[in-house]
Amino acid sequence: MTQQRRSTRQRGPRRLAPAAFAVRLALMTLAGAGLAIGSQPVLAQSVAVEHRIPAGPLSAALHAYAAKAGITLSFEESLTTGLRTQGLQGSYGIQQGLDRLLEGTGLDALPGNGGGWRLRRLPQPAQGEATLGTVKVTAAAERSGTTEGSGSYTTRVTTTATKLALSPRETPQTVTVVTRQKMDDFGLTSVDSVLESISGVVLSQRGADGNLYYSRSFALQTQYDGMMNPIGIGEGNRNPSPDSAFLDRVEILQGAAGLLSGAGEPGGTVNLIRKRPTESFQAHVEAQLGSWDKKRLVGDVSGALIGSGKIRGRAVVLWDESDSFVNHVYDDKKGFYGVVDADLTPTTTVGASIHWQQNDGNNYLGVPTAPDGSELHLRRSSFFSGADDGIKKEYRIYTLNLEQKLPADWLLRASYSHNQTDVDNASSYLYGNLNVATGNGLNLYQQLVQRDFSSDSYDLYASGPLNLMGRRHELVFGMNGSKMKETSRGYWDQVTPINIYQFDGDVSRPAKSLMGAWGTPSKTDQRGVYGVARLNLADPLKLILGTRVSWYEYKNAGVRMQKEDAVVTPYAGLIYDIDKAHSAYASYADIFKPQSNLTSSGSTVDPVVGKNYELGIKGEYFDKRLHAGAAAFRLEQTNLALRDESIPYDAGNICQGYCYKAAGLVVSQGVDLSLNGEITSGWQVGAGYTYVHSEHAKGANKGDPYANNMPDHLLRLHTTYRIPATGWTIGGNLRTQSRIYQKSGSYRVEQGSHTLVGLMAKYQLSRQAEIGMTVDNLFDRKYYESVGNPWFYTFYGAPRRFAVNLKYGF
Repeated sequence: MTQQRRSTRQRGPRRLAPAAFAVRLALMTLAGAGLAIGSQPVLAQSVAVEHRIPAGPLSAALHAYAAKAGITLSFEESLTTGLRTQGLQGSYGIQQGLDRLLEGTGLDALPGNGGGWRLRRLPQPAQGEATLGTVKVTAAAERSGTTEGSGSYTTRVTTTATKLALSPRETPQTVTVVTRQKMDDFGLTSVDSVLESISGVVLSQRGADGNLYYSRSFALQTQYDGMMNPIGIGEGNRNPSPDSAFLDRVEILQGAAGLLSGAGEPGGTVNLIRKRPTESFQAHVEAQLGSWDKKRLVGDVSGALIGSGKIRGRAVVLWDESDSFVNHVYDDKKGFYGVVDADLTPTTTVGASIHWQQNDGNNYLGVPTAPDGSELHLRRSSFFSGADDGIKKEYRIYTLNLEQKLPADWLLRASYSHNQTDVDNASSYLYGNLNVATGNGLNLYQQLVQRDFSSDSYDLYASGPLNLMGRRHELVFGMNGSKMKETSRGYWDQVTPINIYQFDGDVSRPAKSLMGAWGTPSKTDQRGVYGVARLNLADPLKLILGTRVSWYEYKNAGVRMQKEDAVVTPYAGLIYDIDKAHSAYASYADIFKPQSNLTSSGSTVDPVVGKNYELGIKGEYFDKRLHAGAAAFRLEQTNLALRDESIPYDAGNICQGYCYKAAGLVVSQGVDLSLNGEITSGWQVGAGYTYVHSEHAKGANKGDPYANNMPDHLLRLHTTYRIPATGWTIGGNLRTQSRIYQKSGSYRVEQGSHTLVGLMAKYQLSRQAEIGMTVDNLFDRKYYESVGNPWFYTFYGAPRRFAVNLKYGF
């Protein structure tokens, strides 16, 4: 077992900066407003309670529910006379459980002004007026896909693929949702840990530079609340990975997603969906302690800000500090998210939010290997950067939303977001010719980089039904786009020879005065219009057709490098309902990516096109509480630029050197299997298996693997079981993958197949409090999490680690 040393660092005195003061003031203000409306000493709605209430008379069921949930429920017995309920089986938050019990009864549950809950009869529609059913809150929650308080590892609705509100079974692509419950159960506090819990996603470590995310061998795009996020959340010292404390769920669409994303890679889309205000008051605080001096506090308060409930607000505050198993490495986070929704009229709702997060850490780029790629058997705590290096990332996201209900069940939604990110990075990396015997031969190159990003994104669309030829169809049409500007400056010249067996990080940091002037900004502008139709061809047969027309332009230092006009991106999906629980589907989706290489005519090479073909079958069981899927896919990335061998190199020709042509092809194909949700009462599972193999199908590298550093086989399993009548929930997780390697000439670094095991347990101390514990890498496996080159981007995975979490609801 590798000897561990606690990472060392010096923290300066902590002062309450203006931003931090604003965070605390906002939280206290919102908390005070919520408490003034009325709080009750019950378990926060975000903490689910298990119920086993059989179908039968509604009155008896409500009494049983109130006793188990620990709430006061007031109603006149005459309201429930003669009414029955379908019962309630499983884990639910307070509001979700009441809504499910009252389905089809014509009754509704509302929080009382002085605490507790009350029943009311839903208003009856006027004579001749169409009724939309008797469910109010449940319909809204299911339409939005909100997972908080559901206690589930799945959701009933997802919109990431097409903007259509479809169940996972109705979506003709592979979509996985990581719910709030799963994040809470296993302590998935970062987007990195959330995505690592999914079988179809591979994370490539880059240290504090920002990790990279892949699916089906290609990079993933990112969205916030369904809107473009051109700055991203990882690559190239961009946004810090957002903390999951601000998120309701993460939706991952695998395969080409050009219909809504415009230009990009065909791996898919990660949609980070943030929490929204709730109608009833809820609040909780969380505290966590863990390995390597991990300390974490989260406060979350939500509810109506005025008595009518027409204005609702929410605030989430985060403070998180942690050292690392690697010497000198640390990661500190603090953040705030505040959001307000207001009903201006019965049909018009507006919203506004501010999201701020700051990450401070030491930039660490991994460990070296021998020149042939063999392991040097270094300690996992080994550190090969400057001890005084550091990286600070700060982002601010401001968002405005409008939702307008239109006649005939149509809906108009408009969203705008401004994102500002500042990065200040002092980092080091190794380079040279290592003498393994002596440890000499490598130099430490130190650099300073500052980067500023700003972006503006918008999305406007309308959705609704269309009755045609005796059937009801669904339509979506809209427009979206983004503009991003990036400016940077840096210094790269400080070099220090080191011995890898003796180095302790003791090097001076370059002076900031050495950095040059800010460069000319680069600018990326893309926009598009899109339309989608879900056609009800027959009772068991649905056809989804869509298309997008995109415009794209990229300028570097004022020089246009890439420009594409009116690029058409099609989408098609056919879904056939085999029976009440199963559907088969076939789909096609693609996405384009502009290129800057020049052809012999002087024009840029045609865009790369990523085409995703998919066949699958999906099932939903136990009142849609469990979803399963199996898919086979083939992804082709065509038009890759290859050198035009018919034209020799000439610095004076129209190509200014080599000319290129659109002739390359990469093929990625495989299968996805998934199972998410509640198997039996109290037993939740999130499981998946992915096989993917990619290779060059054309060009000089034909037949060679395309992505050696990604495993062909991935298995992920997270499961929990709530033991009846004990307050205990126990669970575990399993991560298995096949080998990964990186090869160049005689160099080959490899990590063989390996399995990691984790455990969790939590105990409900009272209606308000629960305590939990997680253990990761239970058997303390030493392994490479990512592999790179002889000098950097090869990272050891974390040793065994523990965390204890206490959550208290108000």
